[in-house]
Amino acid sequence: MFGNSSAEVNTFDITEVGHIERIVVGTTTPDKMPTDEDNKKKMAQINRCLTDFPKGRIIGMERSFSVIRIGEHQVVLEAVVYHLGFKKKPLWMDEEEKAKPQYGVDEEKVSQVIANL
Repeated sequence: MFGNSSAEVNTFDITEVGHIERIVVGTTTPDKMPTDEDNKKKMAQINRCLTDFPKGRIIGMERSFSVIRIGEHQVVLEAVVYHLGFKKKPLWMDEEEKAKPQYGVDEEKVSQVIANL
């Protein structure tokens, strides 16, 4: 009557997903506690995935909560993992990967240099 057929509605078919991005917000390991700044960067990344072209959709979420005892201390680990589906991988993701430095720190060499000082 008003032209609201199912073909005109903006739907997302899961069979069209060609790329899934998994973004973890929160703590999953006690030795690598993220800062508030790290979590804000992850949320900004999620928002970009949901707003920039091609727009992604949240196709799944994992919620994790655990209490770990380390000696006399208890550590609470909380995390939410977002699974974002795209029809194809956004080009800006490839550009960000290329912009990241392609080097790592060799802990043994750093220790040797410090020992030799």
